[in-house]
Formats: sequence, C-alpha cells, structure tokens
Amino acid sequence: MTERLRDLDKSQLGRAGELALTLYALVTSHGQVELYQPVVDDDHVDLVGAIRGGLPKIGIQVKTADALDKHGQVEARASFPLENVRDDVAFVYAVLLLDSVRIRTSWLIPSPDFNRLAYRHADGGHVDLEFRAYPQRPDAFSTFRVDPLQLGTALISRIRTETLTPDWLVSLTNIRQAN
Repeated sequence: MTERLRDLDKSQLGRAGELALTLYALVTSHGQVELYQPVVDDDHVDLVGAIRGGLPKIGIQVKTADALDKHGQVEARASFPLENVRDDVAFVYAVLLLDSVRIRTSWLIPSPDFNRLAYRHADGGHVDLEFRAYPQRPDAFSTFRVDPLQLGTALISRIRTETLTPDWLVSLTNIRQAN
C-alpha cells in the first residue's frame, strides 16, 4: 500500500476507486463507455454505465481496497437492508485493488453471482455481503477477474447485454425510455 492511500479515509478511498474505474473505462474503451454518478447515491449505485450516446443500462457499486488482508486476499463488504439486496444482472459490483492511482486488479460481478458467492452475515434486518478473493490465484470469484486494461471492453460487453434500462435505474437517472 502506498503512503498516499493509507492516509485516505474509507469514503475518500471509495471515491478514488470510482474515479479510477471511470478513467480506465473511458480510456480502455476508446471513449465508448460513459460512466457517471447518479444525482443521489441512496440506492447503492455509485456509477451508471452507458455506451456513448445511449441510455444508461447498468448500475455499478464500486468497492475499493488498497491492500490485501492477512491471507493475501482482497476484501470488500456491502451492507443492505435485508429486503433490499438487489438481484439483477444490470447491477454490477466492481471490486478494485488500487495501488496509488493504478488499478492493480479488478473484478466485475453481476449482482446475482455476487449475492450467491459472497459470505453472508444477517443481523437486525441488515445483511452484509463480504467479498474475498485472491488477486491472482483461482477462487470462487476468479472467473469475474478482469485485467484493468480490459475494463472498457468488459463494460462494453456487459452494457450491450442489457436491452432496456431497468426500472430501478430509470428512477435513479430520471430518464424516459421509448416503449
């Protein structure tokens, strides 16, 4: 871990991850992927993704780590009210291992897969979903590992699989779709 990242608080580290993903997606897609923040982040959606000139098709929750845990794994946690765990392929978790301003390792995981593979801990009406994966070794999440320089291509593929913007994303972005 670099000295700069060690000084960041959790919110700043998360924002750094969002900015890094946005930069990598823009550059590695040759300008074809547009990621932007919804007006409010009250629905666990940090970024919204579209193909340039198109409507948003995916929502992304970015989880950022700046170091490996004592077992050599990247750890990330998402907490939801028990009844609000989103299970939609258009909702994607982007887990990033950030090394200063460079994404060292990344994963793009559709929420149904994340929900199925993550460790779960429910308590008092909330559920914590905990991601743990190795940056280079095979594990439950290794099929979702994406070379950071391929993030744009992977996001293009993910966005193009969605034909309509999901209702939950429409409400976040305030767009109107043609029927």
